[in-house]
Amino acid sequence: MTRRLIGLACIGLAFAGALTHFSSAAFTNATAVPANAVAVDKLANYFTVVPGTAVQAGTSTPVASGDVDTLALAFGTVPSARTFTSVFRITNVSGSAQTATLALSGAPQISSAVFASSGSTSVTLAAGAFTTLSVTTSATVAGHGTGSLKLTRSGTSWMYRTYAVAIDEAPEVPGAPTATQAPNGRLNLSWGVSSTTTNLSGYNLYRSSGAGFTKLNATPLSGTTYGDTATVDGTAYTYKVRAVSSGPPVLESVDSATVTATADATPPGQPAAVSLANGGGAGSVYINSGNAGSLSVNVDLPAGSLATDQVTLTLTSGASSVLRTASATAGAGTVTFSGINISSFGDGAVAISAWSTDLAGNVSTTRSAAFTKDTAAPAVPSGCVYTDNGNTIADAVACTTEANASVTITETAPGSATYSGTADGAGAFSINVASIHGTNPHPIAYSYSLTATDAAGNTSAAATVSGSDTK
Repeated sequence: MTRRLIGLACIGLAFAGALTHFSSAAFTNATAVPANAVAVDKLANYFTVVPGTAVQAGTSTPVASGDVDTLALAFGTVPSARTFTSVFRITNVSGSAQTATLALSGAPQISSAVFASSGSTSVTLAAGAFTTLSVTTSATVAGHGTGSLKLTRSGTSWMYRTYAVAIDEAPEVPGAPTATQAPNGRLNLSWGVSSTTTNLSGYNLYRSSGAGFTKLNATPLSGTTYGDTATVDGTAYTYKVRAVSSGPPVLESVDSATVTATADATPPGQPAAVSLANGGGAGSVYINSGNAGSLSVNVDLPAGSLATDQVTLTLTSGASSVLRTASATAGAGTVTFSGINISSFGDGAVAISAWSTDLAGNVSTTRSAAFTKDTAAPAVPSGCVYTDNGNTIADAVACTTEANASVTITETAPGSATYSGTADGAGAFSINVASIHGTNPHPIAYSYSLTATDAAGNTSAAATVSGSDTK
């Protein structure tokens, strides 16, 4: 009879079990077992879990709260990617070695959650041993995140606890900004991208001119450059950048490094003069056949010139042009541009212009001057006639060449001497030379070399006048 009752009891218990479904949490924690029955196992029989020393950034509020059955992880606002050590402590309270495993779900703002002693999501603890949890947040994902961390006793799929996780991860700090002066007081800013790629809205740029910082942009900047035109000439400005997450909540990164630059809207002074350093011809103001292949130009700068300024020189004739640049002088001085080849320019007017540009790109007023290029030599003196005026007055040589040309006569026989004169508006000239005392029975040979030079300094080929003086 006793055996029959026991058998019926077992059948009844099995039938009741078939009709009842327990969750793992309910089964391991909330199931009440009558006295003198089999005890239900649970995670707390193997591990204790208590909050660690990790606190939310900038506060004394612990990240973890609760125990092995009720633990929750609230990381608060995390200003930048970091590792939280000792988030909680887990201790093996059983009498034998036990293995615990972790599984993180959701909250992509957390890149890893591992046991400190193993550096992985699994750890085997001897009886009485403990370790802590280390959590590393993401350098690429920002914003609000929620999820869960599952703690399981290895070897049992049903003996686990899931702990709620919440985090607000700010974007990573942008790269240090740089500032470059531009014309009219503009300051051009650029900075490196944040490593955050998910939930990044853009960047906020802040400026200070001595007091507090003011945000310059109404909405986050999508790029990594900004041109600040709301400046005052001569004022120094300091800038910093923060990365901004898409919300809610909207989170800013920590400050970038700062950069300071001064607005410059003042152009350099106008060059004082432009002149030819190796000009030819009358007044040394011509470009001729002698200097066109290697011209030198002087640019005189005013007292306010800076060594950091750049002087630009242009030479233009029709469609032809040459451009040169050089560093300016510190204060008043002269910059000489040498070796300028304008042989390809046609003869005629050549405009030479110069201006200065400062580091910010502000440009001075241009100084210009016009010069004449003339590389055509005068015609060789022609139609030359030697007049023997006897022994009492000077002899003469008369020819025709370019109008108004300067003429040089060089005596090569019977003596050596040089004579000069100028052709008239028609190109004719007659220049006296020394009398030669020849006679009819005893003539004396004479020879002269004649060249003509125009106003630009070009000299003709030589003509020769020779013969015999007989009176």
